[in-house]
Amino acid sequence: MRKGILAKAAALLLTLAFVLAGCGNKAKEEWQTLKQDRTDGKENAAQQEDADTAEDDMASGKENTAAVEEDIPPEQMDLIKYNYYVELNNQLIEILNSIDYYYQVVEDAEEFSLLPDTGLTYGYRVYGNNTDTLEDCLLLADMEPSYGDVDALVKEMAQPLGALMQTFLDISSSNDYADNQYQKAKEYHAVIRENTDVVVELGYSFMDAIDEMGDAKTAEEEEKMKAEGNLIIYNASRSISIGKQILDEVYEQGVNDSNLTDLDLTEIQILHDELVEVVADFDAATADNDQLIKESLSNSRPFDGLYDGLIDALEWMMKQVESGTLPDMSGSGAPLGSLAHFSEVLGQCVDRYNSVFVE
Repeated sequence: MRKGILAKAAALLLTLAFVLAGCGNKAKEEWQTLKQDRTDGKENAAQQEDADTAEDDMASGKENTAAVEEDIPPEQMDLIKYNYYVELNNQLIEILNSIDYYYQVVEDAEEFSLLPDTGLTYGYRVYGNNTDTLEDCLLLADMEPSYGDVDALVKEMAQPLGALMQTFLDISSSNDYADNQYQKAKEYHAVIRENTDVVVELGYSFMDAIDEMGDAKTAEEEEKMKAEGNLIIYNASRSISIGKQILDEVYEQGVNDSNLTDLDLTEIQILHDELVEVVADFDAATADNDQLIKESLSNSRPFDGLYDGLIDALEWMMKQVESGTLPDMSGSGAPLGSLAHFSEVLGQCVDRYNSVFVE
């Protein structure tokens, strides 16, 4: 169950990080106001001893919420909800990564026991999260627009996911886990054992659904960019989408760095050729001063050759496959020619896209 969590999760993260990542300060402020009104209404109601007064306060809170909701256009509300779900998706990936790393140190068994001779410290690369985003998503799950089964998944996995978030956060900051014969570590282990299976099952269903939504939203946005003549951002987005398609193709073949030489390069070659064309179009667009002005960009090299590096990383990986030799993954970094290196460079492109076009 634990094997492969990191590989699949990395692909899903790259799918989503750049898509509609920002919704504007005004929309975020309106959402925070809306959320506070809901919270205040519930808290005021709970504090009232008189049932009628409590009901009036709750109704008042709902009226305030409805008024704020009406001030946010439906398409903006959709964007707010989608972006928070994306943020939850990415935090979920971090939790899945922490599960994977946790069991590199701890025996995957009912009773707590450290694995022998790992050379790793308890809590190695384990990171938790506060539950702020999860709580926001729980509120949004009851709000329009409805995301159907995705909203239901948020509600169903909220409790076990929140438990893992807090537990891994505690582990990452714990210095006394070995005291009293590992009493705290045993308590953490019990929570992890209780909640991991359901979070993995529901989490992958949630991520697959968000992945599908992300593909649809990306395709829609790219068509709009192209139609409006915004060729720099269009080709930047399209390059990342092709990179994601490459990862999808690799994982659909059941391939990772441990069996990279099994990869059938037929479809990868087609995607490579398309990526080369799109990056050439991107370079041409950024060399056009009129296009830079149109898209309000002052830097003619906003990606500093990152997309050329993406092509290089892909070609190194393809040569690695053709060589019949697996990449040496024994070191701490992602070596040239590995799938991990291609994913890493794609992630850098995603981060730069966000900093240039979104944030």
